[in-house]
Amino acid sequence: MNNLIANFNQILEFAREYGLPEEKKRGIIREYLQSMFLAKLYRQPAAKKLVFIGGTSLRLLRNLNRFSEDLDFDNLGLSEKQMVELIETAVAAIRLENINLEFKSNLKPGKTYFELRFPDLLYDLKITTNPREKLMIKVDYSRFWRGQKPESALLNRYGFLELVPTLPINQIVVQKLAAYVQRKQTQPRDIYDVVWLFSQGARIDRRFLSKNKLTNLVKKAQAKLQKEGVSRTTINKISPFLFDVGEVRKLDLFGEVLKKI
Repeated sequence: MNNLIANFNQILEFAREYGLPEEKKRGIIREYLQSMFLAKLYRQPAAKKLVFIGGTSLRLLRNLNRFSEDLDFDNLGLSEKQMVELIETAVAAIRLENINLEFKSNLKPGKTYFELRFPDLLYDLKITTNPREKLMIKVDYSRFWRGQKPESALLNRYGFLELVPTLPINQIVVQKLAAYVQRKQTQPRDIYDVVWLFSQGARIDRRFLSKNKLTNLVKKAQAKLQKEGVSRTTINKISPFLFDVGEVRKLDLFGEVLKKI
């Protein structure tokens, strides 16, 4: 039997301790697998040059109150070959746990990412009625940011314990605002995370802005918000990922946050 199936009740017990709604089983099992992958990854010394960023880093390291799908990293000098070796080693370690995992590398000039797919899992756990549906985790990295000040945070989730490099929240909020401004199709998670980061004390790192030639970032965000607003479609997109659907109201605070951040 797949170890995930055998241990699912224990995984749900961890989730209850974390205050997660038990009906969000899809998000819980994804979060467990994300934590497992990170633990396998950061046991490798070379992974210290991969800085864990993005929404999932906020969720797993800083207790952001929403689920997040992808794993995003800043690459501080690893070659593509080294990246592939790190990811493949982590994947092999997961497979040793008797977990069925499909792995795909997408190696394109300027854009390399990886996909972890878990066949049968959602169906076997009765999370879906479609036997062909696969749970997918995308692993992505960038190397264009400058002036990062990495710090260590403790990953302590679902029995996994590992020290993980990440960025200060004052730099992550810059990355989140940049994502909001630069995406052609607005993602509500960027808005939500900026508001949440502000509530946790994050303020823009001006030096980091300057290093990355983003000095007009807040003005651009304000202009985009004035043009687009926060649509019903935007709200509907993020609601399934929130532990408390009522927290969607935080999107309405984005304009005020931009005045003070």
